[in-house]
Amino acid sequence: MFKRTRERSPYFLLAMDFGYTLLAAILLFGFIGWYVDNRYSTAPWFMLAGGGLGLAVGFNSLFRKLNLLESKRKAARKQDTPEEETPGRQPR
Repeated sequence: MFKRTRERSPYFLLAMDFGYTLLAAILLFGFIGWYVDNRYSTAPWFMLAGGGLGLAVGFNSLFRKLNLLESKRKAARKQDTPEEETPGRQPR
């Protein structure tokens, strides 16, 4: 018997990537905020701001990747469908 290969959905791969991206962004910016808090004795304000900024960066990354994926999907769909003739005069 031959093995069937399943193609993974690009949305599934995006969801997997989003989890890691969000976690990395929150941890990175949170750590930077924690460092600034310890250096200037302003705990916990910069750490909270860093975590919020990491959250915003993670979601911004998600929305940019979704827009790119949708534009690629629309371009592929437009290429696959035959172009319609413009309404109006018909050739004789």
